[in-house]
Amino acid sequence: MEFVIPLNQKGLLESSGTNQYVVDEVLPVRQLTEIIIGCKVSVRSKGYQVVLDNFVAFYSLLRNFGYLDTEFREEAWDILMAAVRGLTTELTTFLQEPSINATDKTEKRNETKMLTYLLCQTADAFETEAGRPPTDMAVSKRGRKKKKTSSGEMDWELERANFLEVIIKLIQLEVNRLWDPPVVEGAYVDLVSGSCYKMLENPEAMKNKSSRDNIIHALAIMMKRYNHTLSASVKLLLLLQHFEHLMIPLAQAIQTIVTVFGVKSIVGELIRELGRMDQQDLARDNSGTRCYAGFIAELSDLIPETILPNMSLLLIHLDGESYSMRNGVLTALGNIICKVLSGEGLSDKARGTRDQLLDKLEDHIHDVNAFCRCRSLTIWLNLCQHRAIPLARQQAVLALTVGRLYDKSSLVRKVAIQLLTALLTTNPFAAKLPVVDLESTLEKEQEKLTVMIPEKEDTAGLDEETTAKWEKIEKDLRELLKEGEEGLESAQIPEDKTLDSVLDEIKNHLDELDLTRAMQLLMAAKESWSNEGIFTAQSTEASESTPNETEDETMVDEAEKATEDTIKLMKIIFIGESSPDAASGDLDIESLQRLAEAGLTGNTAPETEKEVSEVTKQQVLVQYLKDCVSFAKLVQKAVPILCELLVSKTNSDVLEAITFFVSAYEFGVSHAQEGVRRMMVLVWSKEQAVKEAVVGAYRQLYLSSEGASERARSLKIVKNLMTLMSGATIGQMTSLEELVCEFVRCKELPQQAYQLLWEIFTMKHPDMGNTESRLALKLIAMAAGADIDLVHSNTEVLVTVGLGERAQGDFRLARDACTALLKLGGSGKPKASSKTPPLRFPADHAMFTQLADILIKGVHRTDDKYWLPFAEQAVKVVFLLSEHPESIIGDVIRQLAQSLVDEGGCPAPVLSRFVGLAGQAALQTLMYLDVHLLTELKRRNNVQEGEKGKKKKEKNGAKGSESNEPGDIEDEMGLTGATADDAEAEFIRRICETEIVNGPNLLAAIEPLIVHICSSPSKYNDPSLMATSSQALARFMLVSSETCEKHLQLLFTILERVPQPHIRANTIIAIGDLTFRFPNLTEPWTPNLYARLRDSSVLVRKNTLLVLTHLILNDMVKVKGQISEMATCIVDPEERLAALAKMFFFELSKKGNAIYNIMPDIVSRLSDPDIGLPEEQFKTILRYLLAFIQKDKQAESLVEKLCHRFRVARSDLQSRELAFCLSMLNYNEKALRKLQENLACYAERLSDKEVYDYFMGILSKFKKVIKPDSKAVFDDYESKLLECHQKGVDDETTADKASKASAAAKSNRPAKTPSARGKSKAKTPGSHVRKSSKKPPQTPANTGEEQNALDASIEKGLSSQKKHRPRRKVPAPILFSSDEDSEDDVFGPPDDKENGKPGADEHDDSDSEDGEKAPRRQKENFSPQEDTPQTGKSTSRSNRQRRRIQTLSEKNDG
Repeated sequence: MEFVIPLNQKGLLESSGTNQYVVDEVLPVRQLTEIIIGCKVSVRSKGYQVVLDNFVAFYSLLRNFGYLDTEFREEAWDILMAAVRGLTTELTTFLQEPSINATDKTEKRNETKMLTYLLCQTADAFETEAGRPPTDMAVSKRGRKKKKTSSGEMDWELERANFLEVIIKLIQLEVNRLWDPPVVEGAYVDLVSGSCYKMLENPEAMKNKSSRDNIIHALAIMMKRYNHTLSASVKLLLLLQHFEHLMIPLAQAIQTIVTVFGVKSIVGELIRELGRMDQQDLARDNSGTRCYAGFIAELSDLIPETILPNMSLLLIHLDGESYSMRNGVLTALGNIICKVLSGEGLSDKARGTRDQLLDKLEDHIHDVNAFCRCRSLTIWLNLCQHRAIPLARQQAVLALTVGRLYDKSSLVRKVAIQLLTALLTTNPFAAKLPVVDLESTLEKEQEKLTVMIPEKEDTAGLDEETTAKWEKIEKDLRELLKEGEEGLESAQIPEDKTLDSVLDEIKNHLDELDLTRAMQLLMAAKESWSNEGIFTAQSTEASESTPNETEDETMVDEAEKATEDTIKLMKIIFIGESSPDAASGDLDIESLQRLAEAGLTGNTAPETEKEVSEVTKQQVLVQYLKDCVSFAKLVQKAVPILCELLVSKTNSDVLEAITFFVSAYEFGVSHAQEGVRRMMVLVWSKEQAVKEAVVGAYRQLYLSSEGASERARSLKIVKNLMTLMSGATIGQMTSLEELVCEFVRCKELPQQAYQLLWEIFTMKHPDMGNTESRLALKLIAMAAGADIDLVHSNTEVLVTVGLGERAQGDFRLARDACTALLKLGGSGKPKASSKTPPLRFPADHAMFTQLADILIKGVHRTDDKYWLPFAEQAVKVVFLLSEHPESIIGDVIRQLAQSLVDEGGCPAPVLSRFVGLAGQAALQTLMYLDVHLLTELKRRNNVQEGEKGKKKKEKNGAKGSESNEPGDIEDEMGLTGATADDAEAEFIRRICETEIVNGPNLLAAIEPLIVHICSSPSKYNDPSLMATSSQALARFMLVSSETCEKHLQLLFTILERVPQPHIRANTIIAIGDLTFRFPNLTEPWTPNLYARLRDSSVLVRKNTLLVLTHLILNDMVKVKGQISEMATCIVDPEERLAALAKMFFFELSKKGNAIYNIMPDIVSRLSDPDIGLPEEQFKTILRYLLAFIQKDKQAESLVEKLCHRFRVARSDLQSRELAFCLSMLNYNEKALRKLQENLACYAERLSDKEVYDYFMGILSKFKKVIKPDSKAVFDDYESKLLECHQKGVDDETTADKASKASAAAKSNRPAKTPSARGKSKAKTPGSHVRKSSKKPPQTPANTGEEQNALDASIEKGLSSQKKHRPRRKVPAPILFSSDEDSEDDVFGPPDDKENGKPGADEHDDSDSEDGEKAPRRQKENFSPQEDTPQTGKSTSRSNRQRRRIQTLSEKNDG
């Protein structure tokens, strides 16, 4: 009877053939217990036969496994393990016999199958139970959950390893001898391997090294001895698809099977199965495909040599849809190239394969998927790091990498920058890559080569006869080679012949025109000396040309190429030309680099001279330099792109760009210094990683120096920092100061560096001049920002040297010395909570004496333009550090004024300096009073209050009781200090208003002079004087509101009338400061401020935009209708301005509903035909702004308001623009319902094809998210749109026909007299009809209650725009003295025509709505009445109501 292994457990209960073992019935659980216990006792004496005798019981155990107790199952498991061990022992002896009886063979075979079946099935049952989530869990120390095990419970992890060891011992025997023929049946192999696959599914089994190794061992034996390779490949891939944890363990298992057990065929089967997979299935199953791709990548990393022969089967997936599979195959290509196909000892075939694989990698740098592009660049990065990229391909890869810097994916850009940096740092050309130096070196070497080549040609001794003879030989050779080389037999070359002697013999046969013999000798020479002489050059050239040709082209042109190669060889032999390639072909890459370096440095070793001729060496050097220049130019091309990436919003771009510029600067790349300077500003970045990277970069570039001593290293650091400072902009200097402060805080600057800086500043260091002295002083000032003692301990040195004799002739030195002295005042504003009084020097200190001396004596040195910057810094020093600054500055101003009066005449530059000094004095006086003095008063009050509080505590403590006096209660509540602070602030304010620039004082006496200069540009036409005077006037106005109100109109006149752009640009900044200090005074002039956004100067527009941005975002200027001027800056031709405007609206969008509130005004004003904004610019602006409308309620409200705007649209263009705005909004069901409800507003506009297309675009977007219950309403609305569109088109066609007919009828009428024709025209009713047709026609929505509601809403919008906010009384216009005879009006507050409505209230979230443009008011309404007090109070409500009623009645009459 034969035991047949069933497909499932139920299969043993049914017979599928004759003489087959069948189980009659499954025993119940109660009966099984007795049988198993009996087997446990008898198995020790009878062996495995007990299990066979009770097979039905053990089979029943399998069927009832889930109902049995754990202890009972473990006993059965022990019995089966003992039985299989006994069987293995007996089979070992049994299979050693040379011949086996058929009956015994059958018996042993059945026993083996039965016991193996029971053991494997029981193991599968235990494995299934182990894979289930346990009901009781314990948490280990590391937080992982562990299954609880009792002391007597079986440890399946251990038993699994024991089971595998038993199975391995069994299958290692020659059990195939039990079958006839000796081939193990597939069912038995599947039974054993199935248990192994079952265990692979359990992640815990893969974590156990013993179990994992045993499973691999068992599978390897099955593959090697039982022909299980094909089935294993299918099963393993199936497991891989469903179990992600097998990705790496399976690859490691295959490596073991291949390397340890030698089963290499499994790799081919796996690759073949992977190559056959359907592309669409792979694209759908993302999880399984990721596992396949990871398995391929891991396997190629472990055994690349084994995968290489089968790699062509996977290349088909590079064109598939699944990017994960493409990534896996690309990774495999990279691993194979890096580990197998790299190095210089490759054969021609290996080089060809490598180049084909590299071509694939190059192609996928431009893959459609960003992850594939990223993976391809990562692979190239790995190849670059392992020096596996061929020299000839590096420039192509570099060019592709530079192109990927523009990639839209940040991941791709990140890896592209990393690859670019790696290519730069591992370049085989030179340690320094400045393009200019390399090009000059190349030109010199090319000139040398040009000189050398004619000498070589002259020695050849060619003449016309030789050339003509060769032409005849070449023609005959081509005829001979057309017949093919197969007919030519290779000649026999004697062993004593050399290559040179054979070549001479070939040349003699060519002379005699014996071409057949010459060809035979050439063929024989190729075979004998294939790797020598001219034949090596030919093979090298062939291998280098391989990558540029496809496989098909190579096969087609093979014969033609062989012919050309043969003719080339014959020409070299006959004429005696020396091939440069032949000479250089004997050299490897290292030799070429050695030759090039020798040529660059001039150090040529004697052995190098023997390798090649001088001409060849020069040619190699020239080619090397050409490649070097090309490489350097490509790297230089990437520098501007990476400079842009330094300001990217993505941190990875910024970090990688910083790393690149560090390497580029070290390699001397051209323009890398620009990138190093640009990344300096990133020290202010809010991202800590970026800031740390910048500090680290500058530390590496400028602080990592080498020297023989500490002083030498410090000197190198100081020189590096000076080099960085020279040529830096103001912004870069500020950033550099922060960097230096960071270095000082971290104590990364050595102490010797500070000593050297003082030596250089005081001119005690040799080889250092005035420029270096000033740079050292700037560095000292920068470092003092972090360590004030650096200046405080050397104040006398600063005063003596920085303000001494050298400062009399060098105002820049004096200015820098003042900058350093300002560090004594500390950084930031003084604090009232400080207990330490501020540092102040007496008024007679040498510091102030020398400053005054330099100011007075140097004012007449007009050749030095740095006097005014120095004066501003000097005034700051006086007010910050002097105990009585007003007396010092007052004396300086008096002496300067006296000197000007004594001279009788004052040049414009000197007057400009005097006025500038006065303006700075006024400003610093304000700062001194409002900041320093007020803070000091508060500080002293705090100190006094603290002392009083201590005394009271001591007093109360001594008395043992609390005081209940009213003053004590006030002190406890802090009222006393607050009242004192308010009184002091009011006192300071009163002084600023009445005693600085007003009243009987020095600055008030100078004010008329400044006003006179500003009012008389024709008399004082010097631009610098006008610029300084206007700035001084603004500073005077900052001090007092009275002065500001008196001269505000003059300042705006300067802003709009002065022709110099830089004066207007500075004035707009000053007006911004005035708005912050006195917002109520400047509020009526806000439209004039907006008007500068249309200035012809880019600088003025930029400053205006920045000032308005600052004011609006800080709520100093209310957002009104003029905001549309800001919106037009989005399409400014200057890219910088457009970016600033976009940034403004982006920041404004963060302030609640600000964008939504201004949107109706912007749409209304920009779509107004009178504005004349081009349609494309309108779309650009609104496309950007409407993207900020994200809330559904806002979109719904805007839909309704825009629909109502169609009624008052005055042109087709306006209708198209409104429809475009509607199409830019996000729609939900409510918004679409609003659109549908207002169909009557725009129904007649649908005749325009573009308007109709916009509405259809809205429907197409909404169709993607429509709900089934809204489908009917949607379809109805779509049909109505189509109906209105068709009706409008038909009406237009009818109107066109009617107009043509009318025109034809008029042309046929008899001519009338002019008077009659004019009279008739005036009385023709048709003219009235045509005139009325220009108005929007009446629709049903325009009548009844709906019409009244619409009128009310429009009137509401009009009234909101017409509300005139009361403004201050504007003084009478001020004219320039040169304009007194002009008839033009002076610039006052704007009127409606030019600047909109300055008094219109801003829209709120609920009432913001567009209305019809308001009728023009009378001129007197735009400026305050003469009798209106300048207090900013509102006019009476009755006046506003009367004006509103009058306006609405005019509207209704119209």
